[in-house]
Amino acid sequence: MNVTQDKTTALVTGAGSGIGRGIAIRLAQSGYQVAVADIHFEKVQETANLIKKNGGVAHPIKADVSKPSDIEAMVNNAVSEFGGLDILVNNAGVSSAGFIEMITDSEMDRVFSVNMYGVMRTTRAATPFLKKSKRGRIINLSSVEGIRGSGLLPIYCATKAGVIGFTRSNAIELARFGITVNAICPGPIQTDMLAPLIADEKKLNQFMKGVPMHRLGQPEDVAAAANFFASEEASFITGNVLVVDGGMTVKSL
Repeated sequence: MNVTQDKTTALVTGAGSGIGRGIAIRLAQSGYQVAVADIHFEKVQETANLIKKNGGVAHPIKADVSKPSDIEAMVNNAVSEFGGLDILVNNAGVSSAGFIEMITDSEMDRVFSVNMYGVMRTTRAATPFLKKSKRGRIINLSSVEGIRGSGLLPIYCATKAGVIGFTRSNAIELARFGITVNAICPGPIQTDMLAPLIADEKKLNQFMKGVPMHRLGQPEDVAAAANFFASEEASFITGNVLVVDGGMTVKSL
């Protein structure tokens, strides 16, 4: 263990790039010591180095959240390094697209194993340590597609809707331990996952017609929401689903 136990510790999954990296950096800027985990170790090392370069505390961990053994090792690694765990950010996720009759069982299993079972198993592994914390927080990354649905994304939408239900259930179960559980639903955030949908100017212009703010969000926009849920100011907020989408969901509804 390399740091003092009186500092607040966070574990962020999928922190090698995009929203996960943005959240990890923002939490570190707020003074949290952050365990950053990702299946791509070189990317999560980059995240840790960016945090350390700016005076923060970070510990990189290689982990595949589709594997139960990796999840257990990841949580134990973070706790061993920092002496405890106060904040869990379930961010790791994958996408999938296609007509439902064309989607194979293996593809369904791939998406559910990360987006749904990964969130459930990581929460299960982290909860005993969060109960020991004086300010336990769980922040789950869902999606606007988990609220509104979207054509050609049936499996992705199903998993993200499941994350919302899981969030609300755990908010009730864990409140007696002082643990808050909230979800964030990002909309069009400029990440590698969104890149194929805006690959050229025509696609981008068509896509932007559905965004009242007329711009793409940045990982920092989602990171600000996560930072709020992690803060003391949000200590009486639990079971909430915060949409960060530039108005896309409001317009579609």
